[in-house]
Amino acid sequence: MSEDFLEIVAGLDLADEVKDAVRSWLVQERYASERAGLVELVRAAAAGDAGALAELDDAFSRTLPIGTGGRRGKVGPGPNRFNAVVVRETAQGVAEALKAAGDAPRAVIVYDTRRDSRRFSEIAAAQLAANDLEVTLIDAPRPTPELSFLVRSLGCGAGIVMSASHNPPEDNGIKIYGPDGAQVLGARDRALMGAILAAGAGPLPTARLEQLAGVRRIAGAAVASSADAPYLAYVAAQGVLPGSLADAGLVVAFTPLHGVGHWSVVPTLRARGITVHTVDAQCDPDEGRFSTVRSANPELPESMAMAVGLAQEVGADLVIATDPDADRIGACVRVGGAYEPIDGNRLGVIMLDHVLREQAGGHGDGWVLTTMVSSPLIGALARAHGVTVVDDLLVGFKHHAGMLEEQPGRPLVFGCEESHGYMRGNGVRDKDGAIAALLLSEAAVAAKRAGETLLGALARVWCAHGYHRERTANLVAPGLRGRQAIAAVMTAWRAHPPAAIGGLAVTQVDDRKAPRATGSPTRDLPGDVLSFELAAGERACRLVLRPSGTEPKLKVYAMARSVGQVAPAALLAVQEDVDALVDRVLADAEAMARRIMAPLL
Repeated sequence: MSEDFLEIVAGLDLADEVKDAVRSWLVQERYASERAGLVELVRAAAAGDAGALAELDDAFSRTLPIGTGGRRGKVGPGPNRFNAVVVRETAQGVAEALKAAGDAPRAVIVYDTRRDSRRFSEIAAAQLAANDLEVTLIDAPRPTPELSFLVRSLGCGAGIVMSASHNPPEDNGIKIYGPDGAQVLGARDRALMGAILAAGAGPLPTARLEQLAGVRRIAGAAVASSADAPYLAYVAAQGVLPGSLADAGLVVAFTPLHGVGHWSVVPTLRARGITVHTVDAQCDPDEGRFSTVRSANPELPESMAMAVGLAQEVGADLVIATDPDADRIGACVRVGGAYEPIDGNRLGVIMLDHVLREQAGGHGDGWVLTTMVSSPLIGALARAHGVTVVDDLLVGFKHHAGMLEEQPGRPLVFGCEESHGYMRGNGVRDKDGAIAALLLSEAAVAAKRAGETLLGALARVWCAHGYHRERTANLVAPGLRGRQAIAAVMTAWRAHPPAAIGGLAVTQVDDRKAPRATGSPTRDLPGDVLSFELAAGERACRLVLRPSGTEPKLKVYAMARSVGQVAPAALLAVQEDVDALVDRVLADAEAMARRIMAPLL
């Protein structure tokens, strides 16, 4: 790099530490893979492109965080971007942590349909191979839960998924799994983060793509036989209805939202006799552009617009969507000639009710696992069937997996999270869109056979266990100022908890940063979460505040419910009352939080 070009950097309107970081990436061999893109960015900034200058400032002002399960961010040059350097450093950290823990010196890698995912997976494979690990690369886009299954079935010490889930098209990411097939937790998580940070600060073993010759690459027809077949057999075994489901005539419209879900969901459902129509345009990986949706997030009903259109054409009973890495689902059910979306909490209730009814008394010492921000109806329903419940877990399926690791012989009846993630069984230690699609489709078949609808089944549960309504507000606050504003809310509410929210008295405060002693290392993990129980006579509500681990937002959850059974004739009035209550609580909490955030934004 010429001295003239470095002088160009010196003349840019950037902080000195940012300029120093840019210079390092321009001249050091470690960053050579990103040099061409960085040169173009510097030239544009020097020519007066304000967007390029802002990009340099953000990309070189900090290191890409190591968040929930790994790292994800916008692809581009710089320490705060996702690129080949970050992949190499992260993979090196994985190798070092694996060796330090004495885990099996084997790793498996899977990637999704994003534009750069295959390239990044090869870079990670080469870096792991440079550390003398046995590496298996599944050389075809496949679901994240399949990776979890393969880590366990292949006896690996680590697994890597190259994916940014439903993030915008310009992003990518790396998710890291331990020897139990789960995202790492607790002391193992801290050791991994330390190893990754150390790899970023020290020299890296030379890893060139020629080293891929020593990687076991599974491609072509071998993927179906060696990887897919055992995984799909496991998925199928998580169903609870016996035999063929063809007699019900269930029709499903399905979309993978340009991701990998059609490799797992479609064969799973068709093998059970369910008719599945796919949105072909969204089965196309589309070079990672996600061009037919504003967001490839199945939590958002608008993401299923094309699938709903297909459902109307073919007369489908059910619409199912998976996110790009196929670990979460969204769904709509037919109501007359329209299709009504069902939120993540209610989908979990429907699936759990189905499992408990079909396997009444057959759960042994099995248990149900869910989080403190998921519907309290999950716990109430399981307890009513005599099934043990843990419903105070922190967000993230690594906590579900942590409980399974604590008691590995105990079968998982069902696990869920409000953000459209579901699991069943002990062989996949993460949420699984294919298992969820199977259970939801089975529930729809059972309802059809009984002359009922899924919404009718939900109403039946409400009448027996109380009407529940959950809503979430996302207070988006990007950048450094945003992080400071979110932290200010948590600090203020910890120091001086509100006495009332939405006109309801606060009766209990649970700060998950405070020490706990449940006897379970997983349940006792600290988290930046505040929970408030609110009293309202015949009604109750829980409010939870939690900074997101992957996005620049403060999440505010309100979970209101009626107390006791509800007569069918009174259900509509109770619904209106509880819906108004949850809206009032959420609106008041959001307004209180924004007042604290406003001066800092």
